[in-house]
Amino acid sequence: CKKSLIMDCRDCKNINCFVNNYCLPNWLGYIQYNKTSKLLASERMIFTAGDLVEGIYIICSGKAKVLMKTHNHKKKEKVQIIRVAGDGQILGHRGISEEMIYPISAETILESEIAYISNTDFIKLINSNKDFAYHMIMFYADELLQSEQKLRVTGIQSIEEKVAIAIISIVNAFGYKDENTGELDLSIGLKELANFAIVSLPSLHKVIDILISKGVIELNNKTIFLLSESRLRNIASFDY
Repeated sequence: CKKSLIMDCRDCKNINCFVNNYCLPNWLGYIQYNKTSKLLASERMIFTAGDLVEGIYIICSGKAKVLMKTHNHKKKEKVQIIRVAGDGQILGHRGISEEMIYPISAETILESEIAYISNTDFIKLINSNKDFAYHMIMFYADELLQSEQKLRVTGIQSIEEKVAIAIISIVNAFGYKDENTGELDLSIGLKELANFAIVSLPSLHKVIDILISKGVIELNNKTIFLLSESRLRNIASFDY
């Protein structure tokens, strides 16, 4: 059955939400009144590359993937997963530029509640909440650093490093389904994980076998259990 919209900014329990964590209490009522919330089923587009940027999106609950169209050496078009995002994270910020057109798309992975905040209200938040403004600056800086790191090493990474980075990125975005067992809250299939890691599906299976042999992960009916996050981060070779 469908769940109802329950996220109210004035009494939000989402500890990952940027607005909830960094805006002054009196501004939470303003956002609650001015935001637009909607419940999207899985595999629904949140916004599409080429759309005009008229605001930003926050994942109140659920999961999403950010997609970019690329071309291989044969000029064949491919849709690449470049980011995954979970509860409380912002989407659409990459489109804020002089052109104000989204260069990427975003799609729900599972049923998600998405809040939309217009550009005008987003600027008001930044101007009136210094902690929120500072956090947004740091968020953009972290994203830029990660993009630069990935661009610098993508061509020289081993497939093991690429898979390790993809899994760590998922841990950062979604956390664990069960921290005691290390069961990952993967939410995407192995084919999509291979896409995110920029490796072939056979290469992903090869790396999974290697990581299992090293005692870093376990695999049970396509469910991945991370046995040593620290060792996986070491394999990823740089900070993620």
